[in-house]
Amino acid sequence: MIDHKENIPVKDWRWILVLAVIFYTAIIGVAGFFGSRTTSQHLLQFMGVPALDHPFMDMRGVAAWCDAAAAGKNPAVEVTYITLPGEKPVRDFLMNYSPLVLTLGRFGLDQNHAQAWAIMLGLLYVASLWFLSRPCCLRKAFLWIILILSPASVMVVERGNLDMLLFALLVTALLVRKHPLGASVAILVAGLIKFFPIGALVAVWREGGKKNRVAVILAGAIFLIFLFFLRSRLGLIGTSLTGQYQSAFGCGVVADLLRHYGIIGDVNYGFIRGGLAAVGCLLLAISGMIGLLTSDTSAPRTLSDRMQYAFFLTAPLMLGLFVMGNQMDYKWIFFLPMVPAVLELFDSSDAIESGVSKIWFGGILAYSYWTFFSDEGSLRNALLKQAVMWVVMGTTAFLAGRLWKKEAAR
Repeated sequence: MIDHKENIPVKDWRWILVLAVIFYTAIIGVAGFFGSRTTSQHLLQFMGVPALDHPFMDMRGVAAWCDAAAAGKNPAVEVTYITLPGEKPVRDFLMNYSPLVLTLGRFGLDQNHAQAWAIMLGLLYVASLWFLSRPCCLRKAFLWIILILSPASVMVVERGNLDMLLFALLVTALLVRKHPLGASVAILVAGLIKFFPIGALVAVWREGGKKNRVAVILAGAIFLIFLFFLRSRLGLIGTSLTGQYQSAFGCGVVADLLRHYGIIGDVNYGFIRGGLAAVGCLLLAISGMIGLLTSDTSAPRTLSDRMQYAFFLTAPLMLGLFVMGNQMDYKWIFFLPMVPAVLELFDSSDAIESGVSKIWFGGILAYSYWTFFSDEGSLRNALLKQAVMWVVMGTTAFLAGRLWKKEAAR
């Protein structure tokens, strides 16, 4: 098997990314220091980030679950509360994560340290982006800045969501891709925390070879055994993937929007939602098949093995998330591992791949920056935003089919 190397630029411009992140963070910090908490919130909202009244609310919620578990309660079925300084406790959601997340309490996660944990994960997220972007030229560094500081990316930090930890684990799998067992373990740990990252095993399987296949089979078997013991709770977790229509994407979001605005009633809701899921599956299947069948196997390889591996780490799980239910916009960050491959395809000699990759890139930017240039305050705007994501998912499936066949044919 030929190892296709990346063209590393003579000068690494990633330091500009670090400066941009520091500058952005400083602006928010200064606003909060000289103003108030609401000043930072309003500034973030001005920048397109759907910031809540209090920062890091997702991490505070997980901390509340850990506190409840430490007190002998079951946060999956018993009500828990988030404590906020000087305010009444806020009712938390029932736990819709894997119970493995409660082990974070043993590592010091509680409501008193939730903010510190959120900041730590934010730093881990930024470090992961550093390793993902690799040494790059000035043009690519500029594009990375636009992506990293986009509203959907900043949103995951503002909420303090555990998806930052999962993102870091998937980047770890990329870094140790030459060791299939290590990569599979990193993916498995992420999958045991929030289930969906297990789809990243596709990248390991695609590499071929006995070691890769055995590693995937072992990790998959452990994951299925884990699901078997959780089977009584999977229905509850599944119901949490419906209903959300603000700052969310997925096949079913359109149905939830139409119901919210009174266009359809509860009687028709289930049928329309199911129909949208079927159309979504059909769209992805057709797009992927077209990409697979139109791939030119005689064309020279334009992407490094690392870029292709990164692409397939998250492409399958993003396609799966789109079909499975409504997903919060911060899951947009899992498009980022696909970016190195897409940027390389910009200059591809294949006009189709070049054109589709540019549509994909424009789509993820338009979706993330939607709340900066517009809002979701009207049905028209909300539906247009969802239409952008449908285009992104269709092109993702097409590129996955296109790149898969090139790998298989070498």
